This record gives sequence, C-alpha cells and structure tokens, in this order.
Amino acid sequence: MYDYIYLVVATICISMTGILGGYYNRKNTDKSASALYSFVQICSVFVGWLILYLTDFSFDVAVLPYSLGFGVGYTLAMVGMIKAMDTGSVALTSLIMQLSLIGTTIWGFFFWGSKVTPSVVIGLGLVAVALVLCLYNGKEKVEQKNSKAWLMYVTVMFLGNACCTIFQKNQQLAFDGKHGAQLMCFATFFALVLCFIRFLRGEKGDVKRVLKTSAHFPILSGVSNVCSNFFVLLLAVSPLSPSLVYPVLSVGGLMVTMLFSLFAFHEKIKWWQWLGIAFGASAVALLSI
Repeated sequence: MYDYIYLVVATICISMTGILGGYYNRKNTDKSASALYSFVQICSVFVGWLILYLTDFSFDVAVLPYSLGFGVGYTLAMVGMIKAMDTGSVALTSLIMQLSLIGTTIWGFFFWGSKVTPSVVIGLGLVAVALVLCLYNGKEKVEQKNSKAWLMYVTVMFLGNACCTIFQKNQQLAFDGKHGAQLMCFATFFALVLCFIRFLRGEKGDVKRVLKTSAHFPILSGVSNVCSNFFVLLLAVSPLSPSLVYPVLSVGGLMVTMLFSLFAFHEKIKWWQWLGIAFGASAVALLSI
C-alpha cells in the first residue's frame, strides 16, 4: 500500500517543477527573474541533498567529475526550462523535458550495451512524430510559443536533462550503485555555484520585491525536486515493477502538468499539438520500460 502512495507522491512532485515555474513566470516578467528563480531553486535542492548526504555519508574523490558533469547539465536544464516557460507553453516545455529520455536511450545503444527492442524502436518513432506535431505551427505566422527563443531554450533544457541522466547512470555503473548521495550533493553544489555566477553577471532587477512576493515558488520547486528523487529511490527497492513505476512517473507527471496548463494557465494549444503530446506521452512510457 505504501509503495503506491510513494508512486503517487513522486508523480505529483515531478510535475510541480514545471507548474511552479509557470506560476512564477506569470507573476514576474522582468528579465532578471529567471536567474533569481534558478539560484533560489538550486539553493533549496542543495540543502535537501546535503541533509540526505549527511545521513548516508560516504566519499570518493573519483565521484567528483561525475558530479561536475551532472551539475553543469542540471544548470542548463533548469535555466533552459524556466526561460522556455517564459517564452512558450508550459505543457509543450514539459513534454520536451520528458522526451530528453531519447538522448539517454541513444547513448545507451553506443556505451551501455542497451538492446534495441521493439518497444524502443516504436518509442523513438513516436518521439519523432510528437516533436513534428508539437513544433508545427500550421499556416499561421510563427507565434511566441514556437519562437526561435523558445526553441533555443528547450534545446538547452533537453540536452542538459539528458546529460544529468547520462552522468548519473555512468556513475552508478562505475561505482556499483554506491555514492549516489555524494554524487547529488556535490552536483547540486556545483550547480549552485554556476547559478550564483549567472545571477551576479546578469541584470539584478527588483530582487527584494521578487523574493518577497515569489520566493516560495522556487523554494517549493526545489523541495519537490528533492522529494521526487527521494521517493524514486524508495521505489527502486520496492516490490513494484520498474515497467510500472517509470512510465507512471513520466507520463503521470506530464499529464498533471498538462491539466494545469489547460485549466490554470489557460494555454491555447492546437489540436495537433495535443495529439503530439499524446504521442509523446506514449513514447515516454515505452522508453521508460
């Protein structure tokens, strides 16, 4: 019974990153807001992983290069995500984030000896169809949701999130599943440093006002990120099958975000883009098995 509760909570937490980012962007429109969001969000993530790391302390200096790679990827993913949500659709941005699984899947073919199964082939095909449908804007002029800026940001987000998974998987393979908490603690520390530098070099804006009115969004996003990873770790040693857990996490998180996009953010998504989201959700489920 508790395993299913963990699964539901993890799914909700995964979706909260995009939802809270969407609310934050709608409340703050100045250019400095995204840099501040990334910095505050990663601060709360780092504090969470530091606590978890201290409760399961281990250290190996050879893990640090993996942490650095993960930290750079995480920074790119979070910065790209909040900027993409500022220039485009929350639902489509969340879909592209989930489709970053394709990068990990392709990497696995070449470096992890992953097998090319029918579900993988079908999943990759659905990814291609989903991307075409979601990015196609019809005969109308290019709108904000498919602007060059949005495409650039979601590409950065896509590559960054794929790098996170690749570095995490490589570290776990190299160290026989050990030092996972160390990896995440130092990775989030490196990401914190990078986000702080970006914040200092960018436009500051009205920091006090943003923190006073909107600090809870990135803080809750960071807490949700840590909680989702924590519950995923619990699910990894639960009796539930991975073929159930990972599709539910991926597709379920995407579905929750889509519902918020439709009813809370009132996003206008064309019918073929909804079809693309459906294909993308199916692809994520197949690639997660």
